[in-house]
Amino acid sequence: MTVTAPTYTVHTLRLGTIRTDKSGTVHGFPPGTMLDVPIWAAAVEGGGRRFLVDTGLRDAAKWSGDSPHTITPSQMIDAALAELGWRRRDMDLIINSHLHYDHSENNLAFPQAQFFVSRTEWDFAHDPHHDQAPLYDLEWTGSDLTFENYTLVDTENYDVLPGVRLIRTPGHTPGHQSVLVQTGEGTLCVTGDAACMMENFSIPTPPGTHVARSAALESIRKISRLSDRVFMNHDPALTPYQNSSFPTPVTPPAGAPSEPKSQTVGMINIEI
Repeated sequence: MTVTAPTYTVHTLRLGTIRTDKSGTVHGFPPGTMLDVPIWAAAVEGGGRRFLVDTGLRDAAKWSGDSPHTITPSQMIDAALAELGWRRRDMDLIINSHLHYDHSENNLAFPQAQFFVSRTEWDFAHDPHHDQAPLYDLEWTGSDLTFENYTLVDTENYDVLPGVRLIRTPGHTPGHQSVLVQTGEGTLCVTGDAACMMENFSIPTPPGTHVARSAALESIRKISRLSDRVFMNHDPALTPYQNSSFPTPVTPPAGAPSEPKSQTVGMINIEI
């Protein structure tokens, strides 16, 4: 029997802002350009289901060290969902692209949900390299949300639902994953932090925060091959509750010049 995948609608859900240097999102970009970088989650609906890709920021003050973080009242998880007419209890499925705090800090708000995280990411997050350790807060389980709520994915392509596929996109973290969603505008990739801005595709160059530059570049090319449009979880060009006209990835062919290999900027640049 052939199963026809539903067509999904993907909405941007703004769950905070980070004031940071652009060199942290575009490797090789000269330091000194400050940006208000949005924290987006993807709110996906279709086939009778509603779910999120990433859960955003909860505690702005906790993370406001060198980079100020803010959350307006309308960007708190309940208020942001309410604008769509959604409630937390309506969702029984959550995908985390990775477990950095700005993509997972509201996980505990969904004790009824089953979460999908790559096994490599789960293992790394519990014993991260020292440079990445500050980006993990280990608050993904509690009395109501336990290890049993997490499905650890360890395959290259994993279909969570018909028309919703997880793909491995390592580089930003060793276990990073992105999500391919079938929409009315073709295949949309919710990239997580595999790409943050269009320069990541057009140069191409990875985000400034990465553990392996070559793997990060291959993940960017992979996304470009497999998707018609991209939803980047820190893209400043998106607007709240946008649900169409996402950008088209354009990546030069392999072997084309990219960013200077000798330049190191951003928080992390470790070749493994």
